[in-house]
Amino acid sequence: MNTKKLFFLLSLVTFSCTESEQNRPPDDLIPPQQMSHILSDIILMKNIKRNNSFIKDKKQLLVPQYLYCKYGIDSSQLASSQSYYAKNPKKYLPIFKLVQTQLKKLNDSIQVRIRKEE
Repeated sequence: MNTKKLFFLLSLVTFSCTESEQNRPPDDLIPPQQMSHILSDIILMKNIKRNNSFIKDKKQLLVPQYLYCKYGIDSSQLASSQSYYAKNPKKYLPIFKLVQTQLKKLNDSIQVRIRKEE
């Protein structure tokens, strides 16, 4: 009985420490810097669609195809990259920090412009 338990624990540790196929980066992984720009644009597009009713005639421009064309990616590449980064939080955290920095800079520049106009 002890031998079976030891074998089970040893095999559990051995197989849990190997890199699984799901944890490997995809061949077309979007680099972190570009991913941060894409996520910033996604956040901006969603907020513009949700909050700004005065641009109803331009909402059709805020579609995923805009991002695909702008960054030269496709939907499957974006999905696989997001999935990979989501499974690797240590790699995703710096991306979110870049997004946060980019959005803060944008907000600051907007606030400066608003103050100038007042």
